[in-house]
Amino acid sequence: MLASPEQTTVLVKYDVDEAALALVRETCAVMTADTPAGYEEVRVAIGHLRDTRVSVEKRRVELKADALAYGRLVDCEAKRVTLLVTEIEDPLKAKKAAIDDAAARIKAEEDAAKLRIIEAEIQANRDKQEAEARAIRDAEDARLAAERAALAVEREALAAERAKADAQRQAEQARVAAEQAKVAEDQRIEREALDASRREIEQARQAAERVEFERQAKARAEKDAAEKIERERIETLRRKAELAALLPEVEKVRAFVAAIRALICPTVKSRKLYAALVAAMELLERAANALATAASDAKGGA
Repeated sequence: MLASPEQTTVLVKYDVDEAALALVRETCAVMTADTPAGYEEVRVAIGHLRDTRVSVEKRRVELKADALAYGRLVDCEAKRVTLLVTEIEDPLKAKKAAIDDAAARIKAEEDAAKLRIIEAEIQANRDKQEAEARAIRDAEDARLAAERAALAVEREALAAERAKADAQRQAEQARVAAEQAKVAEDQRIEREALDASRREIEQARQAAERVEFERQAKARAEKDAAEKIERERIETLRRKAELAALLPEVEKVRAFVAAIRALICPTVKSRKLYAALVAAMELLERAANALATAASDAKGGA
């Protein structure tokens, strides 16, 4: 069976003076931590009680090591003494915790106030930036609106110019069409006049051909007559040459040359006859030259 409390105090002894602990209880009961000095006093008292509690725990471990039953007595006494200590320590902790909590609340409130100030500054900066951005957007919107208005005016002016250009183009097209119609009419009149002129030219050509035919017929007749006269003249010259055969040969030739050069070309109106006469006279002249050269050579050789 378990030992009674009286037996426990005899068998198990902790290095704690309960009378002194009672005084500590009374002293700690009136302690406060709402001033720096009181806070320090409470902190020191808690440390002292903590050391006492720890020493009791150490002693309990030492005493419990001897035997299990003795250890249970040690534990029981340790719990009882610890309870006595915690009955004093816990109110002190509560008082200290109240001050710590109040300080924490004050710090939290200060931090919250600082945070609110920072947030207010951030919000003010954000509001300022938004206002500046809004002013920039408003200015940009106004600029774009002005540009759109100017563009609308420019488009209207361009449309008016395009309409004017279209009207001018249509007028120009009408003028060109009228000019083209006039040119076509002029060309038609000119073609008709040209056709009439061609007909007149053709008629004139035919008349000229008839005149030319009649002229050529007359020229042929004249040529025939001239050729007949020339034949007769040549025949006369031939006869004279035969008569001149009685002369010395060189003189005969020279006389013949003189006779050739004395020939007179008849006057004719026909170009063809004139060309033929010129060619004949040239042939006669060459013949006369050749005969004169031969007569000179013959005389020199003799």
